[in-house]
Amino acid sequence: REAQIEASLERVRSRSMAMQSSDELNDVLSVVFHQFDALNINPMFAHLALYDLENNTFKYLRTGKTGERNLTEQIINLNERDEWKEDVENFKNAKPDSVSTIEFKPEVLPEILELFEESQSALPEDEKIHPEDFPNGIFATHGYCKFGYLGFDHTRSATEEEKKIVGRFAKEFGRLYQRYLDIEKAEARARESQIEAALERVRSKTMAMHNSQDVGDTVITLFNEVVNLGLDKTIRCGIGILEGYEGMETWSANSDQKGDINLKMGMLNMTIHPMLVGLKKAWKNGEKGYSYNFIGEDVTRYYTALNNEPEYPFHIDLSTLPDNQFSNMFFFTEGILFAFTHNPLTEEAKRVLERFANVFGQTYRRYLDLQKAEAQVR
Repeated sequence: REAQIEASLERVRSRSMAMQSSDELNDVLSVVFHQFDALNINPMFAHLALYDLENNTFKYLRTGKTGERNLTEQIINLNERDEWKEDVENFKNAKPDSVSTIEFKPEVLPEILELFEESQSALPEDEKIHPEDFPNGIFATHGYCKFGYLGFDHTRSATEEEKKIVGRFAKEFGRLYQRYLDIEKAEARARESQIEAALERVRSKTMAMHNSQDVGDTVITLFNEVVNLGLDKTIRCGIGILEGYEGMETWSANSDQKGDINLKMGMLNMTIHPMLVGLKKAWKNGEKGYSYNFIGEDVTRYYTALNNEPEYPFHIDLSTLPDNQFSNMFFFTEGILFAFTHNPLTEEAKRVLERFANVFGQTYRRYLDLQKAEAQVR
């Protein structure tokens, strides 16, 4: 039996040491699940919790019911359940190989699963869990490491041997998780270099602007850089200048099915849709940004209004519109950088676009100064 356990630990150890990118943590947790199966524990799924005590949250990662590479993750507030608050205290006082168990009664399972709806919905249908899968409740067993805990959920209480096995897996995982953190830091540095290079290309293009045609070229550069950063393939983005206008002087770029970039320029009436009314109000009030979700028929209403704009030559086939669309605006002194996508933007994408807005805003002021200087010369 000891040879079996050590062989399972070695498989987890080997897969962890072979990680080359942070998303391979999926594979490691999948291996953990299958090794629990190999040791005849046969859990419903394996889970990993990484504490962020400063923000009173934990990142929860779990496999599906078959343990395949369908890992989901979610940030959970520790105050949501008294059991989690108690578990934090156990974690703070945990010794090597310490193990904890939590039992969730059948009557609270709908409430528990609702808290994990974000991670649950990301799984394929055959990987999801439901209250009826746990007729006697959920029995969670996990071992602590310095980052949080690793364990499994079952339809029954864990045996004493199973608890010891989980403690050993968690202890081993705690040693190996440092490699994941090192990879994550390296990826973050590489990503930051990639973003900064993209910002510099937009900055350089903006610094070279001399007229409104150059603004259009800059927006195309901006669009290309956003796409190349992989923020969202469905994105339509651009620049809107509000200062000095009743409407919004607008440059918008997106790619068609062939991959060609379409640039639209014109003056947009800010009263044709509630989104535009709210946008201008937020910008006037000095807010940092604005977002609006177009749901269902609201998508058609907005693009019908755009199609009918006499001074903004934006025309789209309404039959090609998505069911929903999400808009995010990032403000600078004279106007906005906007992004329209079929899916909600990730937090990273929002941070990157905010940086693009700041870069454009700073260099756009140079463009205005240049225009004024040329006018004085004339």
